[in-house]
Amino acid sequence: MKKIVYSPKDIRQMKATGIDPAGVEKQLASYRRGPSYLKLNRPCAVKDGIVSLAPAQRKKLIDLYESSAGLYKLIKFVPASGAASRMFTDWFSAIEKGSPGSGERDRNFFRDLKKFPFFPLIAENKTGEELLKKKDSEGLLKFILGADGLNYGNLPKALIPFHRYPEGKLRNALEEHLLEAAGYIAGKNGVSHLHFTLSAEHRPDIMKYVKKVMAQHEGVGRGKYKVTFSVQSVSTNTIAVEETNLPLRDARGELVFRPGGHGTLLTNLNNLDADFIFVRNIDNITPELLAQKNTPCRKMLGGLAMKIQKENFAFLRHLEAGDPDASEIDKIIAYCSQTLQIVFPQGFVTQTKKKKVQRLFSVLNRPLRICGVVKNDGEPGGGPFWVEEKDGTQTLQIVESAHLDKSNPEQSAIWARAQYFNPVDMVCCIKDYQGDKFILDNYVDKKACLITTKNEKGVKFKALEMPGLWNGSMACWNTIFVELPLIVFNPVKTVYDLLRPEHRVTS
Repeated sequence: MKKIVYSPKDIRQMKATGIDPAGVEKQLASYRRGPSYLKLNRPCAVKDGIVSLAPAQRKKLIDLYESSAGLYKLIKFVPASGAASRMFTDWFSAIEKGSPGSGERDRNFFRDLKKFPFFPLIAENKTGEELLKKKDSEGLLKFILGADGLNYGNLPKALIPFHRYPEGKLRNALEEHLLEAAGYIAGKNGVSHLHFTLSAEHRPDIMKYVKKVMAQHEGVGRGKYKVTFSVQSVSTNTIAVEETNLPLRDARGELVFRPGGHGTLLTNLNNLDADFIFVRNIDNITPELLAQKNTPCRKMLGGLAMKIQKENFAFLRHLEAGDPDASEIDKIIAYCSQTLQIVFPQGFVTQTKKKKVQRLFSVLNRPLRICGVVKNDGEPGGGPFWVEEKDGTQTLQIVESAHLDKSNPEQSAIWARAQYFNPVDMVCCIKDYQGDKFILDNYVDKKACLITTKNEKGVKFKALEMPGLWNGSMACWNTIFVELPLIVFNPVKTVYDLLRPEHRVTS
């Protein structure tokens, strides 16, 4: 393909945002290669990639977590840069069409509107009150979403009211995450550490809001909070291309760069100084009472992370310190196979002792993640699979449908048999046995990029997303999948999810 020549203006644009021209060339090469699909071997199941713990085992891990948590640096990491506009897609579409519907659909809209947590904010507003009296559904949608009203269409999802409590108190997703964290993140000094990733334009509003909420809750039986923030760097944006894979330009002739997906938050994660990092999505949060009931599940994941990390570190120090005999090596091989679910390459058992030790050390000395999984209840998203690697081994991966070659009927059949789902409820260990942080970029499957086709304002183009945070970005981590009850997964992907029983506060 003929080499693309960039103008001085193009180079200045790249450098102004910290984007490396050589990196742009690599992204264009990815477009030309096309999508890189994973080869699924089979879905994970209980006793085949997924651990299902008995009540006594769960209690033991919870006890371990509660007795040991004060010895470690704990933090809750919440990607919260998502715009609320996505959850209101149906309402934006209704405005374009003229109303939520007609006849019965319009009546259902007014019936359901009273059930949304933010309804009192409409009814107590003079404009909102008039629109309700007129039964002006289109006007109400514009009021809810527009800058002249509640402005929800322009806010981050973190600031949208998710729950209405009996006393009339409204809580948004961000406040609920703060309160939930105190149940399992607080260290021995009673401080709960949280980190939110934000969009740059929303950072001032969210920081101001967090300061206000912390003042309300600190010292009311919840301890204290230490909250930090980071933004997704524009230097991680990726170039958009035309259908011919040539760089897309806007009306001013400038190159078009777009956010590179949540995988670019790997840098934000790597910048944290913590022994155990609990990762949760901003929209998977429940009212306080249900959140408290789910706290033991997070403690169980944390306890398992502590147990596995301690075992890994002990083996690593043993391998480093001396000359293990054959029985000791066999013990470590069995641990890697049975506990970490490592599949060794063919011929590994016949290798020399030196090569076995080198391989075992490499296998154990990696970042670790303990991932909760739930029964698939029809929610869109990825799940746990055994993936075939080029060296003949298999690894445990969280796979999204976009990683699947849908033209291959065998692969589609494997995907259809999946019974478990990834709720993004995990504990990450990013420090090695010497207490140093891993360089997480060294454990990324660089080819696991996603190429999607977009259509905005009549312009069709391709967009590139870097390997997802819990997908390709963690492809070379040690992974343990643990079965959790479905009740821990209560996402708000659309505004109508707020009408689900799990998000309705009744007492």
